[in-house]
Amino acid sequence: MASSTSSTPLDYAAFLSSSARNRMPSAIRSLFPAELIPGMVSLLSGKPNSETFPFQRITLELKPSNHPAGETETVSIEGPDLDIALQYSATSGLPKLVEWIIDFQSKVHSRARVQEASQPGQVWRCSFGNGSQDLLTKTFEALIDAGDSVVLESPAYSGILPSLVAHKAKMFEAETDAEGVEPKALDALLSNWKSDPATRDSPFPKFLYTTPTGANPSGTSASDDRKCSILQIVRKHNLLLLEDDPYYFLSFQGLEPGADAVTRTRGKSYFQLEAQDGGGVGRVIRFDSFSKILSAGLRLGFVTGPKEILDAIDLDTSSRNLQTSGTSQAIAYALLNKWGVEGFLKHADNVARFYQDRLQHFESSATRILTASPSIASWTTPTAGMFLWIKLNLPPTTDSPDGDSFDLISTKAKAAGVLALPGVAFKPPSRAAERKTSAYVRTSFSQVPLDQVDTAFTRLRGVVEEAWREAGREIPT
Repeated sequence: MASSTSSTPLDYAAFLSSSARNRMPSAIRSLFPAELIPGMVSLLSGKPNSETFPFQRITLELKPSNHPAGETETVSIEGPDLDIALQYSATSGLPKLVEWIIDFQSKVHSRARVQEASQPGQVWRCSFGNGSQDLLTKTFEALIDAGDSVVLESPAYSGILPSLVAHKAKMFEAETDAEGVEPKALDALLSNWKSDPATRDSPFPKFLYTTPTGANPSGTSASDDRKCSILQIVRKHNLLLLEDDPYYFLSFQGLEPGADAVTRTRGKSYFQLEAQDGGGVGRVIRFDSFSKILSAGLRLGFVTGPKEILDAIDLDTSSRNLQTSGTSQAIAYALLNKWGVEGFLKHADNVARFYQDRLQHFESSATRILTASPSIASWTTPTAGMFLWIKLNLPPTTDSPDGDSFDLISTKAKAAGVLALPGVAFKPPSRAAERKTSAYVRTSFSQVPLDQVDTAFTRLRGVVEEAWREAGREIPT
């Protein structure tokens, strides 16, 4: 794609896939909004009559820890709200919940609401999906034709790789450091695209994918300055930016005792920064999730971004699964409406402190066991999220001077009684004549019983030491 300046309106049709451009709208769902017109008599759809639903009320009892006085509270869903929750509803989400989230995004990310604009990309809105994973998959469907190129931070969240493979995307890795995507390397990759033998025969990429806060698996978080640098490069080369940020509210930044949940320091999102740096809006598609904060089983995620892209995502939803679970949405809305923005942020900070405490215990154990002389591991302490991305000190192989953790973690560590993920799980599949290796292992501190952490790291150390013995070498100090 040609470069684009901030003064040039984005051509979203150039980003959309052929399937997104040619998707047939739902004859029924496209008329749902008209049912809300005062005086309208609808003979439209085959919605079941809510009088036949056997549910009178859904009552939720909240944990005492969510109330300042430690009291148990209940939240009920009934009457028209329950009827709407149990019925076919808007593709983008229950109207009350969508409105709450739009207001929330506007306040948290300091992004003014724009409902009408003269240029594409200036109007933004939100839609719900069955978790952010569902929305990411539908976004790939909306943007990728077979053979299209995409750029992923490396390592990248492994959950997106199967979908990208299924869409036959060509995946290219952006180098990362302690703050995530490294700007100079990204700019060099894109600037040399047509001259580098590794990329010149592939289409210029449509988007950059990144997890900027507590990245899965690396745990890295990008500073505001780093994000501004990446935004400049994305604009320079006319890319979209997919901001997958499920750990945004699990940031430990500014989480000192007594910190106010509303005013405490949080990093600015790409979605916020693109509207504040004067470079123009409409490139960031942001993905959030309730899974880490409220419940993974609710399967609720939401996407925020330019109307033109979200319309394509909603069209996919309308033909694939019609809508996200109305009951899950109603449960979330009842809770959020009771809490308000401030209550949600307070709860999110409590969750973040929970994981911060677990990280301290987890990392203390890792330091004591894995870095005892001779050290067999190193890592960067994460400032958000649930993961410790550990580089193991392994015997070199013919493929890699740093060694490869795949067999050691997948087979030997499992046999020794400890489970984790090898680093290659977070890299795109190998191309012909290319074998991916990694000395890293992703370990998670979110669920493991704290009294078993020492055991896990002792077993991990044992298999690394055994690998050195099998290689007939001493562990270097």
